[in-house]
Amino acid sequence: MNGKQQVTSTTNSNLEPNYAKDINKDDEIDLLEILKVLREHLKLLFFFIFIGLCTGVFLISWVREQYSSDVLLHIDSKNKGSAVVEMGALFDVESPAETEIRLIKSRKVLASVVLQEHLNLHAIPIGFKNRLLKKEGRMDLTLLNIPEVLRTEEQEPFYARAISSDEYEILYPEGQVFLKGKVGETYRKPLAGDTFAISVSRLIVENEQKFLLVQNSVFQTTKQLKEALNVVEDGKKTNIITMSYEHRYADKAVSVLNTIANTYLRQNIEMRSAEAEKTLAFLEEQMPAVKKKLDSAEQALTVYRYQAGTVDLSAEAKVTLERQVNLKTQLLTLEQQLQENARLYKEDHPTMQAIIQQQERLKQEIKKEESTVKKLPMTQQEVMALQQEVSIQNGLYTSMLNNIQQLRVVRVGELGNVRVVDYAEITPIPVKPKKKIILLGALIGGFLVGCGLIFLKQMLVNRGVSSSSLVERETGASVYAKVPITEMGKKKQIEHVVLAIADPHDYAVEKIRSLRTALEFSFIDNGGKVLAVTGISSGDGKSFISTNLSVLFKQMNKKVLLIDCDLRKNYKNEKKIKGLSDLLYENATLEEVLKESSFPHCDYVGRGLRTTMPSELLASSKFTNVIASLRDQYDLIVIDTPPLNYFSDAQWVCRRADFALLIMRSGAYSMDQIKENLKLLEVAVEHKAIVINQCKSESFGYAYDVKKYRG
Repeated sequence: MNGKQQVTSTTNSNLEPNYAKDINKDDEIDLLEILKVLREHLKLLFFFIFIGLCTGVFLISWVREQYSSDVLLHIDSKNKGSAVVEMGALFDVESPAETEIRLIKSRKVLASVVLQEHLNLHAIPIGFKNRLLKKEGRMDLTLLNIPEVLRTEEQEPFYARAISSDEYEILYPEGQVFLKGKVGETYRKPLAGDTFAISVSRLIVENEQKFLLVQNSVFQTTKQLKEALNVVEDGKKTNIITMSYEHRYADKAVSVLNTIANTYLRQNIEMRSAEAEKTLAFLEEQMPAVKKKLDSAEQALTVYRYQAGTVDLSAEAKVTLERQVNLKTQLLTLEQQLQENARLYKEDHPTMQAIIQQQERLKQEIKKEESTVKKLPMTQQEVMALQQEVSIQNGLYTSMLNNIQQLRVVRVGELGNVRVVDYAEITPIPVKPKKKIILLGALIGGFLVGCGLIFLKQMLVNRGVSSSSLVERETGASVYAKVPITEMGKKKQIEHVVLAIADPHDYAVEKIRSLRTALEFSFIDNGGKVLAVTGISSGDGKSFISTNLSVLFKQMNKKVLLIDCDLRKNYKNEKKIKGLSDLLYENATLEEVLKESSFPHCDYVGRGLRTTMPSELLASSKFTNVIASLRDQYDLIVIDTPPLNYFSDAQWVCRRADFALLIMRSGAYSMDQIKENLKLLEVAVEHKAIVINQCKSESFGYAYDVKKYRG
């Protein structure tokens, strides 16, 4: 009794601290536990990493290469295209880079590029092997017209089959040869009430290659080009624009970009020429009126001087005259700008409002100058007024002549505010696929998928209780041992092998030795001889525990008998060896049964011949008498019972035992299932304990190698 009390008290004294540790572990992410789980499934993890690697290599080979090029443009917002002299304020309209970017990506520019570069015409190479080996051919189309009724998805597509680098065939329908042609020539053939037309400008093939012919709409292709074209301002407010574009052919990317740049440049010049034409017409319309006012002003000044004689102006009057002339000239220039911009903007537009505000400021300054002039003699005032009118009209007339000359230069000189700094050039290195990124991503993806499946498997398999302290706290029963999974068990080699004999230094055997010690103290020292080993269900390892435990007790020079009481096991492929059922039916003696036993490590009584009433046989007095007679002959009797959860056989066997071990698989059962089976066991036997089997390693990288310590 003292030994039993000592074991129980030791277990209970450590109960609360161990349980607290388990609670804390449940609330934390244990990195070592994660590494331990991954280490246990290294083969599966490496398999998924290998699959990820293969996927990455496949993607690198499958994805078509893309080449990129770029064009550099400069938007001149100050010198609006004049190569000779600076344009006047009349034509000074700002053109920000943001506006030009929108114009570059407009349908007016890109649709023209689509037609020039034939971007809506495609000859897509077909062939899994050629694509994977990067040996796809190339067919460039300059003309393809498929009748509209045959462009729908329901209709059979057109194919081109390259015979050589100069000849090809058009296949339609159902692979029939519809047309034969040569590179560089145009072919037209009536079809479906319309005309099928094709012209191939380039054909590059190594072997016979098949192409799918596709004719997309210009609108849809323009939209796709707009999305693929990247146009950004290089820096902030630099008016430097960078255009970049990617295509599977390097020369095509260059050609498309240069065509976009030239098309935009041409349309920019055309737009500015059209604007110059409109402004020129406006100025030429105003010229006669300005010339008439200038002539009238000069005539009025001449008449007054003839009547009043020569009048000398003072220095102050001359300065005042110059200021008034400048202010009124500016006012007239703003008035012309206001009239010109009125064709483009409404009165509430910021440009119009800015001109009106400048006019108001100039009018106020002119009033101040007029107040100064009123202090002069009347003769000088009259002369100043007439000279002022002549100077203003003369300056305005001269300015209009200069502007007309500059606009004529713009109209005929094809000058714009955009210039190409760098044209696109061929780059031999593809920008896609990014092989290193794809390969690294595939490896990481494979690793993450592997980890996810491993932990999902862990969650599905280990949904039950595995903590010994939690079991003890919730049930009140002691956990005598936690037996780990052995390497032999992982390889499924343990079914017909006694581990205590095959590998006596295995960590699982050491745990069973600890179980043997606990049993020695708890019930053998108190006179107990019969030990029943049962499990909750099949696969818990009760036979493994009972067999190895019997062998370990035998090694202590004890006389041990192992009895297999699982009379319901399948007898298929087993020899008809006499055993327990024969003893109960009195068809054999113990000596005969032991003699036929094939278990050499200790005395062994097998199941015997098949019986149809195992529960009734184990509940009979015959079984009680057999166990009673064996008590006197052996120091220890270990009985391997059927699973407790299935039949009542285990309860009848445990009723004849002094002590019972309940074997449960780690992580396989909920707490309610454990409690229910303990209640079934409590009905049959008073003294009992629990063994948690098939546990995982208790620490990562176990540092204590048992095999090094062999006595």
